Amino acid sequence: MLARWLSRLADRLILYPTKHPIEVTDKRCLPLNVGEDRVEVWEHDVGPVDRELDVLVLKFAGTGGRAEYSTDQPACFWPELRVRLWTVNPPGYGGSTGRAGVAKLAPTARAVYEHGKQEAAGRPLVLFANSLGGTCALHLAARFHVDGLILRNPPPLRQIILARFGWRTGLLGAWLIARQVPEELDSLANARRAMAPAVFLMSERDTIVPPRHQRLIHQAYRGPKNVVVLKNAGHATSLTPDDVSAYQESLAWLWLSILAERQTRRTDTIS
Repeated sequence: MLARWLSRLADRLILYPTKHPIEVTDKRCLPLNVGEDRVEVWEHDVGPVDRELDVLVLKFAGTGGRAEYSTDQPACFWPELRVRLWTVNPPGYGGSTGRAGVAKLAPTARAVYEHGKQEAAGRPLVLFANSLGGTCALHLAARFHVDGLILRNPPPLRQIILARFGWRTGLLGAWLIARQVPEELDSLANARRAMAPAVFLMSERDTIVPPRHQRLIHQAYRGPKNVVVLKNAGHATSLTPDDVSAYQESLAWLWLSILAERQTRRTDTIS
């Protein structure tokens, strides 16, 4: 009983699901079965219409985000490529069935990845995540082959819970809540195992995922990485022209890194 209560409390502290309908005209919904839940994946293509698909991007939104609002990022920074974007509504969000729960995030991410791998059909598969979605992206990158990651303000959930709620609940109370975050969503441990090239966007004045917590993940990340510091930016502040320029350079580096890695693997296979 106590474990269930603590799990529900962690869900309420971390997740902010909404179910209201959102009119969508530029995407189509792909329902996927994940356990007993029916999960929405919203798909749209960006890029030259006369070009075959170049890359599939799986997108994971933040704690209050909705897939229906998904933008063209990062495809708008790769205008020469044909990019397919899949954005996930976890259980309890939008039209996805079931109750929203932290324990459902990793299984949902794995199911979407498996379908995405089939959809990509050997083409590059990139993960794009904002805030809480970074836990899903790092979970996948630590366990499966992905070609690249783009992460903005990824949180180490347990550390943030301890820092934010420790003084309110007493250290023991916060520790008990933090323990409800599944091991498979330990972003620090996952960062140490992830090998794909990654772009990190760090908001310098983020009060939701403070920079000191973001740096823990940057420093732990094992693969090649490129960090863009968004100066004077809050958690969801829009990019300035200077930010856009630095971000564009990082995404160019990411795509070249993806191509170089695939060429290396192709050469190794031949030899």
